[in-house]
Amino acid sequence: MKTTNFSSLESHFADFLLRLSGHPGPELALAARLVARQMGQGHICLDLEEFAGRRVLLAEGQEVVCPELGCWVDGLRKCGVVGAPGEWQPLIVDPPFLYLQLYWQYEREVADCILAHSRMEQQEYDAEKVEKNLSRLFPRADGAESDEPDWQKEAARKALASRFCVISGGPGTGKTTTVARILALYLQLSGDDAAGRIFLAAPTGKAAARLQEAIRYAKMGLDCAPELKAAIPETAVTLHRLLGITQKGRRYDGKNLLPARLVVVDEASMVDLPLMAWLMTAIPADCTLILLGDRNQLSSVQPGAVLGDICQGLRDGSIHQSLAELHRSYRFASFSGIGKLSRAVNSGDGAGALAVLMDDGYKDVRWLDMAGDVSGFQQRIVDKIAQHHNRIMHAASPEEALRRMGEFAVLAALRRGPFGVEGINRLASDLLAPPDALYFHGRPIMVRRNHYGLQLYNGDTGLILPDAEADDELRVFFPAESGVRKLLPARLPEHETAFALTVHKSQGSEFDHVVLILPAESSPVLSRELVYTGITRAVQSVEIWGTKSVFVEAVSSRTSRKSGLVRALVQG
Repeated sequence: MKTTNFSSLESHFADFLLRLSGHPGPELALAARLVARQMGQGHICLDLEEFAGRRVLLAEGQEVVCPELGCWVDGLRKCGVVGAPGEWQPLIVDPPFLYLQLYWQYEREVADCILAHSRMEQQEYDAEKVEKNLSRLFPRADGAESDEPDWQKEAARKALASRFCVISGGPGTGKTTTVARILALYLQLSGDDAAGRIFLAAPTGKAAARLQEAIRYAKMGLDCAPELKAAIPETAVTLHRLLGITQKGRRYDGKNLLPARLVVVDEASMVDLPLMAWLMTAIPADCTLILLGDRNQLSSVQPGAVLGDICQGLRDGSIHQSLAELHRSYRFASFSGIGKLSRAVNSGDGAGALAVLMDDGYKDVRWLDMAGDVSGFQQRIVDKIAQHHNRIMHAASPEEALRRMGEFAVLAALRRGPFGVEGINRLASDLLAPPDALYFHGRPIMVRRNHYGLQLYNGDTGLILPDAEADDELRVFFPAESGVRKLLPARLPEHETAFALTVHKSQGSEFDHVVLILPAESSPVLSRELVYTGITRAVQSVEIWGTKSVFVEAVSSRTSRKSGLVRALVQG
């Protein structure tokens, strides 16, 4: 059996298309339900070939066999609401894929932009000047093998050679350091006046703040003139803010282009397909776009795995020169448990990853077998959170409290259930909050909805503390460029308690110490990418709590999201 019962939403969507259709038929009724189901599961499109000839459960006791691919496509083309690529119909069939019109358009816009920018030559630079500056900005790294390529320098070469470049690498491989050097090189070759048309962005406020901090820090170590360092931009914004996205629309789009010559986007694995399309249609043809990210991390919670698809398409196609991969980690030494564990997880070696966790020789990784012991788990996790909360409560200032808050994180794979975020946050609140208190001293919060007026964005984290400047009344403190900023709790946009976070919500963050919680039973959301992302949020140590069989199964399971982006990039 290929699927379970369809939801009412999926059935209503199919009924709507059947009413629009001039020639409704079983091919459309089934395909419409399936394409809605696939979108809800994170896919960009429905792969008709995957379902062709297979049994599908429509409702309790009601089964149907999907048509063979050729008959299915022919039937869809005759129904009146399915068009070919480029036509204006609710659904687009581009065999073997079936899309919602809007998502076919988004995918096409991303592919067209990448292909056009990758094939457009950069302006000519003096070769001798380029090599001289590359040698100065990318000195040989200490400890590098004599025959090991300088991956960061090669990334800079590729960024100079093309209007589009992806720089992919795991944690600690120096993606932002490389970009800081690329910015210095770009300004040296193009002139300081280009600085005003360089934009730095990220998908979330937290990720933008981290990019800004990383660029600022990397600038300090550059071997270049002080005036050049000063010219390197370091202000980073969210992609929504860069494009001027509000409830009324977008400021920058295909008709009103962003006044940019160079755009750098960090944490690109978190960018969903619509946002990537909006970005790419808003940049001028002569603008260089650099995407930074880790292709092995979790994709956006919205449909698509855009960065992974782009990397695969670049690698397999004729524009592989636009992909730069950083292989050397400067954070995790060869003897690091976190480094070895993340490599084992990435390769799908569940047994090997578990062996690393169980090896007492690694002091930075630890396994705790919960074996489904809910009561034991609850006591242990609340004790962990209480210890960390106590350190926050004894901080001397809001700045120090926020810093301590970022030293430790509890990350869970699931939102619901006894091992999920909601349950953990409820247990911690019951212990640490005064009775019936909504806002209380030491309550960590996470913003769930963008509020452009307050410049608070989905994923931003803050801390409720007494404000010494307001007779110790409670305020919500957030990190800011210089110190902290605060506001009344009543002004917060939609938010939630954040003693624990989902792995998805932790993307773009780093913590000294991480506890990663896995459920006692298998779940569709468990995957190699989720485990890898959770592990690599940790800088100094990570503990994984779970059941061995579930851990091994998760590492062996790879997230697969259907799209036609790889095919579009390869075929050109």
